[in-house]
Amino acid sequence: FEDGAGDFGTIRLLHYPGDGGGAGSARADTTGIGPHTDFECFTLMHQNAPGLQLMPRQRGGGGHGGWVDAPVRPGEFVVTVGDMLERLTNGVLL
Repeated sequence: FEDGAGDFGTIRLLHYPGDGGGAGSARADTTGIGPHTDFECFTLMHQNAPGLQLMPRQRGGGGHGGWVDAPVRPGEFVVTVGDMLERLTNGVLL
């Protein structure tokens, strides 16, 4: 990076459209994106409709919990720890 060239980071902006069922809908016959982990350091999400689910991981390799519906809080952002930040902290942040 001495010559000033190189990739110092990446920012992605994604929008997942609603399920078409109107305000407050979470139709069971639609799928937005399949189960995955985020590879980045962290993810900032703004959620203004239901549908986001999380699977909390347990410290110490005790496995996963079940799927949990994330509460809709239109005036707030959700911050999730990504795979890279988990690795950089040796699992202190999950």
